[in-house]
Amino acid sequence: MLTRVDENLWIIDTMALARPGVVAAYFIRGNETALIDMGYASSAATLLRDIREADIGIDYLLPTHVHLDHAGACGALAETFPHALVRVHPKGERQLVDPSKLWKGATELFGDNLMTHYGKPRPIKAERVKTIANEESINLGRGVTLRAIWTPGHASHHLSYVLEGRRSVFTGDAIGITYPAFPVLIPTTPPTSFNLPEAIKSLHRIREESPSQLLTPHYGIIDDPIDSIDANIRSLPEWTEKIEAMRRNKLSTDAITSRLMDDIARRAGKTPSALPDYAQRSIILSVLGVIRYLEFTNGVMSRHDESR
Repeated sequence: MLTRVDENLWIIDTMALARPGVVAAYFIRGNETALIDMGYASSAATLLRDIREADIGIDYLLPTHVHLDHAGACGALAETFPHALVRVHPKGERQLVDPSKLWKGATELFGDNLMTHYGKPRPIKAERVKTIANEESINLGRGVTLRAIWTPGHASHHLSYVLEGRRSVFTGDAIGITYPAFPVLIPTTPPTSFNLPEAIKSLHRIREESPSQLLTPHYGIIDDPIDSIDANIRSLPEWTEKIEAMRRNKLSTDAITSRLMDDIARRAGKTPSALPDYAQRSIILSVLGVIRYLEFTNGVMSRHDESR
């Protein structure tokens, strides 16, 4: 469903996994148009229906990063809109041109059954993909300009976009998840590239923009941006420290995940069984990402100590 925010901006519910309020895309229009994030490959038909019903085209496809819930539908949309230019961080370019490695890694993580629901991303011809640099702007005309800012931590190839003039920031997963149906902050700390210091640094970078609102993919528009950013800055080290403490106490990954699900459900005033399946998957993924980060950083520290 495409919902108009104002004369230049629309939010599209991609109906990810046939559920509302899980993955959002954002459509911006000046003289030219841009789509920021586009959901899973399985959401392409929903996006195309909404775009066609609104009788609009696309000049720029701007995935904030190449994870499947943000760029999965990019290839299908690029085929449908052959003049649209795809812009991506340099570290994400290869995965859009040849998503086979990304698909293989995600399949190992999620399993064949879930990947069937996500849908397989289509490759994009190399000449259609152009990298975008930190602080580079895209002028859509009529006073509508997007500026890319590099916001790693969730992923090394992660970008956010500032809508100049109104200081709206399209955050991608630099901001944690707050689903409308389950409004409790869930950190976005996935494998394999979560990096705690970089993620916190990126939150501070977004804060420096003095944003008027945050436009998030999971899910919707946040009108108290500074409070939200500060809550995210607090939550990331707390989340990481909780997981690290449980690992020191020899809890299994499943036990850690279960305890965190219980905690999130309690803070929402719900029972753990009320956690939607997509929220459960987000928690599982975020736990796995922190564990990998801790294993990597501890391994690096151990090797450094041995060399002294």
